[in-house]
Amino acid sequence: MRLAVLFTMLSALAWGGLNPQIEPEAERLYHRASSALHQLPAYEMDVETVVARPHDEPGDGFHILAKLAVRQPDHILISGTTPFAGETTIYSDGRTSLLWEESTNQFAKLDAAIPASMVLRLTNLTPESEPFEQTLVSAKVIRREQLEIDGDSFDCTVIQVETTGRNGVEAAPRPHTLWIDNKTGVALRQQTGVVPPHLEKEIPASITVTRFHYGEQVGNSGFAFIVPADATEVDWRVLDTPLTSRGVVGLAAPAIHFTTVDGHTFDLARFRGKPVLLHFEAPWCEPCQEADSAIDNVAKTMASEVKVLHVSVEDPAATSRPHTLGITAADAESLGLKAWPANLLVSREGKVVSFEPGRASEAALLALLQNAASTNAAPPPQNWGAAEPRKKPHVAHSEVTPPELVYKVDPGYTAEAQRAKISGTVMLAILVGTDGHVTDIHVLEKLEPSLDARAITAVSKWRFTPAMRGTTPVAFLARAGVSFSQQ
Repeated sequence: MRLAVLFTMLSALAWGGLNPQIEPEAERLYHRASSALHQLPAYEMDVETVVARPHDEPGDGFHILAKLAVRQPDHILISGTTPFAGETTIYSDGRTSLLWEESTNQFAKLDAAIPASMVLRLTNLTPESEPFEQTLVSAKVIRREQLEIDGDSFDCTVIQVETTGRNGVEAAPRPHTLWIDNKTGVALRQQTGVVPPHLEKEIPASITVTRFHYGEQVGNSGFAFIVPADATEVDWRVLDTPLTSRGVVGLAAPAIHFTTVDGHTFDLARFRGKPVLLHFEAPWCEPCQEADSAIDNVAKTMASEVKVLHVSVEDPAATSRPHTLGITAADAESLGLKAWPANLLVSREGKVVSFEPGRASEAALLALLQNAASTNAAPPPQNWGAAEPRKKPHVAHSEVTPPELVYKVDPGYTAEAQRAKISGTVMLAILVGTDGHVTDIHVLEKLEPSLDARAITAVSKWRFTPAMRGTTPVAFLARAGVSFSQQ
């Protein structure tokens, strides 16, 4: 079961003109609860969800357990357990983010920071957008009640609300009863209904916070997570983690409203006829700062052929870099952008070639831009094999043991290429360094722009045992083919 489906079953901890059925106090509490968790700089909580069996099925239902530790803006640990898929964990320490699934014992690692608020949306654990998607039909305060949670007392106001409309579709009013903490605004208990993935009808559910600490009560112990030693690392797409919009690659670049430091608007169309790389970053993002040198080096190398633009997801004036553009959080969210840094490459025709989250290597960035700038494939090198000079006469004729692939990333199809039923192989020339990393990439045989980009990005993450001349590791120039075929 994929991550979004897993946590959909957990439902909500807090969600959110005059109508005589809507009491102002209840309405205020309802909307406050929709963003209360995101106003807390740090918190830990355990949540238990009990979902009843569907009406026609025997049994007592099932339990779903979740643990959260959050320190805004970018430290987070979420672990959820269901009877269907076992445990799933998302972890981000501000530099690296990873996802682990117990059912497959696979994990995906990304050199990126994911804001805590974005992770919560990603998991559907606290869908704070619901007040905007739902129409409040009625709201009333029904009583005051004190909850005892793990030795702590919380003074709550219990409200009962009815909402209608789900994702733009009108439906019968849905009742919810929420116990809202008067101090933080967080809904600590809820009686509601959920629609399981395999059903079309709603069934009763209760969501209860069984532990809740915030502020100075939050320590460092809740942020520890170690991937099991026998887990297999895979590309993040294999675990179906939606960190960027999947629907833009291969299509015309979406209309994005950029602003300059002096407040003027900026139109991407002014660069039509030249490839453009948009590098999304945020002032608080540590891996964004680490990516700067690679971006700057590639921008200098390709300055005459490709335009490289830095785009801050916050006020561009908050950065020290000149000529940085700005983008609103709403526009970033419309792109499905949830991890920083991220690179969006637009072709000279104005179509999106690739949209990748995470800190890319300089070799991958340079190969992407060279391929986008040239209509021709690169000529093959004159010599293949060991690329290190022979320094000692007595090893001049020693044989070289070629590098061995030890970690391979599956690039996956783009949706547009799948619809077009494109199949074939992208052939690359790669230089495997003495540390087993891919340090240089050139496209020898192209297939389709978005698939070429996927091949480059995937191969840049491959890892090898280095080529050896005797006991000395040497760089090695080799061919690498990445095949795409319809299943």
